[in-house]
Amino acid sequence: MIFVSLFGERRGNNRAANILRYLNDDVMFITSDFDHSRKQYKTPEELSGAFNIHVPSYRKNLSLDRVYSHIVFAYKLRKKLNSLQEVPTTIYCSMPTSTAAYVCGKFCKKHNVKFVIDVIDLWPDSLIPIMGRIGARFVKFLIWPWQFVTIQTYKMADVILGESRQYAHEAACYNHRASVYPLYLGVDKKKVSELITESKLILYKPDDEIWIGYGGNLGVSYDFETLIKGVSALNGKYRYKLFLIGDGICRMEIERLINLYSANAEITGFLEYGDLLKYLFFCDIAVNIFRDNTKVVHSYKFNDYVATNCFILNSLPGETADMVDQYKIGLNFDFGDNSFDKVLLRCMKNWSDYKEWKINSEQLVNDLLDKEVIYSKIKSILYNE
Repeated sequence: MIFVSLFGERRGNNRAANILRYLNDDVMFITSDFDHSRKQYKTPEELSGAFNIHVPSYRKNLSLDRVYSHIVFAYKLRKKLNSLQEVPTTIYCSMPTSTAAYVCGKFCKKHNVKFVIDVIDLWPDSLIPIMGRIGARFVKFLIWPWQFVTIQTYKMADVILGESRQYAHEAACYNHRASVYPLYLGVDKKKVSELITESKLILYKPDDEIWIGYGGNLGVSYDFETLIKGVSALNGKYRYKLFLIGDGICRMEIERLINLYSANAEITGFLEYGDLLKYLFFCDIAVNIFRDNTKVVHSYKFNDYVATNCFILNSLPGETADMVDQYKIGLNFDFGDNSFDKVLLRCMKNWSDYKEWKINSEQLVNDLLDKEVIYSKIKSILYNE
C-alpha cells in the first residue's frame, strides 16, 4: 500500500510509480483523490488503478486546511484498513504524511504486519527554516504534537527507506532495530530520452543565449529572490534567459521579483513531465536552490537536472554537494561569501572551461542514480526475498 500519487513516468519521476514498476504482485494502492502539486482533484483517468480516499482540498502548502486534509485522510485510511477482508503481509507508506503513516504503524503492530516507511521529506522539521528566526520558535511550540507522531511512527517501522542517506539516518536515530536502506529517486536515461523526443513542445534557442532553468514547484521552500536577483547580475554582461519551469503559490511574488530586478525570465506554468524535461534539455544551467539552512539534502529536481545533462548550480549541502564536487557536474554555492550571483558570474565567465560535465553526469547516473539498479532491490527489501 503506497500513500502517494500513482502517476506513471509521463507525469513525473515518481517514487510510487518507480516502486510499483518493480512489484509484479497483488498490490493495493491507496491514495487521495486530490492532486497536491496542482491543487485540484484528480481526473477520472488519474483515479484509475487505485483506491482513492476523498479528502478536503486546500490551496496552500502551509495551511491549516492542508493539515485538516491530512487528518481526514488518516481517519478514512484507518477505516479502510480495518475493513480489509484479508490482512496484508506488508504495508509500505511514504512520509509525509505522518498521520497516515502513524495509522499504518498502529495497524501493523496490532496485526503483526511488516511496516515499511519511506522518508521522502523530514516533516515537520523542514518547516522551521521556512518560517524565519521568530517564526521558527513559534512553530516549534505549535508542531510538537506533529513531531511526536512522526517520531512514534519512526519507532514502529520494521524497515526504513530514505530518499537520501541523511533522511534514512535521521529516522533510524529513533529506531535501532529497523533495517535501513537509503534509496535515491533515480534516473532512467532511456525513458527521459523517449519523453523528450515525444514532446510536441517547440523551443527556439538563440546560439549566443545561455538558458538557465529552475524546474518544479514554485513553493515556499525555495529562495526565489536570491535566484532572480542573482540572474539579474548578468544584465548588460551576458545574453541569458531564466525559465521557471512549473507553477505554484509563489508565482505572483516571483512575477513581482522579475519586474523588480528587471530579469529576463519566464514562468512556463504547469507542464507535462516530458515538456518539463525538454525545457531542461535545452537549458545550459539548472539551479537547485533552497532556502538557507534547509533540512533538505537531496531533491527530486536534482535527478531531473542530471537526467537532462544540465550544468548544476546547487545550494544543498551534504550528499548533493558531494555529488556535484566529486563528479564535477556543476558548482556549489552558499548564502555567504560564495553566493549565487558570484558563482553564476564565475560560471558564465569561464563557461568554455566546463567541457566534461555531460560525460560526468552520465558517470554519476551509472555509479549512483541508475533507476534500474536502485529499484531492482525493492522486492527483496519489502518481502525478504
